[in-house]
Amino acid sequence: MFIVSAFIEVLLPVTVVVVCGYALRRRFELDLPSLNRLSMYVLGPALIFTTIVRIDVTGDEAVRIIAASVALCLGIGVVGLIVGALMRLDRSSLMALLLCVMFMNSGNYGLPTTRFAFGEAGFQRALLYFIAQTILAQTLAVPIASAGRGDLKSAVQQMFAMPQIYAVAAGLLARFSGIDLPHRGDALGSAFRGVALMADAALPLLLLLLGMQLANGTTVEDVRLTMVVAGLRLGVSPLMAYGLARALALDDLALRVVVLEASMPTAVNMVLYSLEFNARPRFVAGVVVVTTLMSLVTLTLLLSVLRR
Repeated sequence: MFIVSAFIEVLLPVTVVVVCGYALRRRFELDLPSLNRLSMYVLGPALIFTTIVRIDVTGDEAVRIIAASVALCLGIGVVGLIVGALMRLDRSSLMALLLCVMFMNSGNYGLPTTRFAFGEAGFQRALLYFIAQTILAQTLAVPIASAGRGDLKSAVQQMFAMPQIYAVAAGLLARFSGIDLPHRGDALGSAFRGVALMADAALPLLLLLLGMQLANGTTVEDVRLTMVVAGLRLGVSPLMAYGLARALALDDLALRVVVLEASMPTAVNMVLYSLEFNARPRFVAGVVVVTTLMSLVTLTLLLSVLRR
């Protein structure tokens, strides 16, 4: 009963939007790169900025959630390195494995799922986790994907051109400067409400984009390695997250959110990094599809436990 209600109440709404995105992409020739840029450069930063300004989480708890996110990314990366060494993977395959296990879809998939599962309070904590993951992806994914190939200097320059880091900085500046943007009646307050309006569009578009990206279709390359990566991403990662959350003394809600976010499939944007630096992009794309489909089962089982 818990399993059925977990799927219906949390994952079914998410799945409906993803399927709509999939169907749209299959029916129409949509300009996916432009929609990605809209999400990456406008709606995503707006969501980050407005949530930091309005977030109702204590500073100490926020630091511990971010610490859990960082520690998990690095910890599962170490596990990936060990697994890669035991499997005697070549450099390109090892880098692809790390991209797939270290960086999870905590944005497109994780944020809406957490909101349905744990409400606004859970969503705010999930956004802290996501912000840390976003910065980690921008600072670590580039050198991992480019190890031994590609123009690293240009990639690093592009990394610092991404807006998410600046959205975090602006949000923190607004929050700690004492400017109460959400409740101001002047031009600043009106401007904030405009940014908040864009932020409200972020989550639906993220889910639609996930469906559109899945509709591109792909083949599973190297089934054995794909299953190993799926086991690390969907199985080992949440167990590690639980241990880290307990070690950091997170409260019950934050622990549940961290474990749920850590259970997400491989981040879709890792395909872009693997393409840019030729780190087995077909393999990475296959892992994204496989882990996303498998997550419908693994997340349903996990949510039936987390929501009791």
